[in-house]
Amino acid sequence: MNDLAGARQTDAHDSTRWKTRAILFAVLLAGSLVAAGLAWNHEHGRALAQERVALAYGLALHAAELRDTDFDAARKLGTAAVGIHSDEQTRAGLVDTLVDIYGRALSPLLQEASREVTVSGDGRVALSNDGGEANVWDLKPWTDPKVIEKPDRVPTLRGHKGASVNTTALSFDGRTALTGDDGNTTTVWDLTDLAKPVRLATMEADRTAQSTNGVKKVMLSHDGRTAVIVDHDGVMTVWDLADRSHPKRLSATGSDTVPIRDFALSADGRTVVTVDDHNKVAVWDPAVAEHPVKAADLDLSMKFSQSATRTAMSADGRVVLVQRAGQIEIWNLNDRARPVRHTTLDLSFDKLYGTYDMSLTPDGKRVLVAGPSGSGTLWDLSDPAKPARLATLNGHMPEVESVALGTDGHLALMAGSSGVYFWNLTGLDEIVADPKQASCDRYSAEISKAEWARYAGDADWSEYKSEDSDSVSVCLIDWWS
Repeated sequence: MNDLAGARQTDAHDSTRWKTRAILFAVLLAGSLVAAGLAWNHEHGRALAQERVALAYGLALHAAELRDTDFDAARKLGTAAVGIHSDEQTRAGLVDTLVDIYGRALSPLLQEASREVTVSGDGRVALSNDGGEANVWDLKPWTDPKVIEKPDRVPTLRGHKGASVNTTALSFDGRTALTGDDGNTTTVWDLTDLAKPVRLATMEADRTAQSTNGVKKVMLSHDGRTAVIVDHDGVMTVWDLADRSHPKRLSATGSDTVPIRDFALSADGRTVVTVDDHNKVAVWDPAVAEHPVKAADLDLSMKFSQSATRTAMSADGRVVLVQRAGQIEIWNLNDRARPVRHTTLDLSFDKLYGTYDMSLTPDGKRVLVAGPSGSGTLWDLSDPAKPARLATLNGHMPEVESVALGTDGHLALMAGSSGVYFWNLTGLDEIVADPKQASCDRYSAEISKAEWARYAGDADWSEYKSEDSDSVSVCLIDWWS
């Protein structure tokens, strides 16, 4: 009896054990299948994501290629690219496309190259140096979208007695202009009436200097009361223009062996930063009678200092930029005697030819940089330690030699091999913040099946449109995909 009961207990125990094993096996098998399914889904999802990225980049590339010839197609493809995969690269491409329509030639592009352009801080007036002549531009109609027919340049500043103008400068209010020529003479102009400039005075170079190339660069303080002039012999001359009709020379500083290559002036005229031909960058106080006082030297890295050629400074003299081939160093001059380097901005320009020119807004928050191409790059320096690219401005010319920015960075000019180009960038902040939304707020467009096949290849377009539509709405791609 006991043996029979024990046998039954053993059989029940074995049965329970096999059932437990079967359940455990089933659970393990199900877990394996789930894991395999999850892995497949993960790999499949990753493959689909990679396909989307590749498609977005391909459309963005087509958009860039069409930017100069077919804006509508470029905008459609760029908007679609951001809708399919929004990242820094696709957004930047769409920004560049949208910004491009805000640029235009100040006049039909000239056969004569423009070597230099400058703009007043208030954005009222610009000067361009075209073929050795200084031309005046009234920019008010160019910033007013209601004015359809934009005017040509106003007058040409004449009176250099056969000499060619090398360089120009404007006061912040645009009412005082300087033109420096290859005869080493700088002329002071009153531009209160843009149509009738008045020649007020000339500032002659020190005749003890053996200059052969004349004035290299001129700058004015914001109030137009202080002028700094550098000639090709490297002599820096400071002038008092309190009485513009009777300029008064304050000092002349320089060296025949180490000419000054470039310089920048603060708004109050009390800080000058110079770059010389030995690649030394110095900070000066020019307000000291007879001899400006050097406050400090900027300690550039050895590699950087080998080819430093340009400098720019904010109005308050606290932000200084120094450029070399493909790079810009950003410095803080809160204490002029102890300059502090913020960061180095890599522009990825041609390392051989480097940066041709740069322009910094008075507040030091935006800089426009032009290299050996027909375009320039606009950067946000609100956080000097972390510069952010805003947009590329296409000058539609083979080469850009000079750039200028208005006070808020919403007015930009480029001069180069084909003349002068102008941008009204009032809506730039909105475009940069959300380029797809900015595009869709202004335009609505669809990509036909033929266009999709042309630009998207064999990508399945049904994923990016509604089932009952025979086209892809670029502004709704992210709704359907």
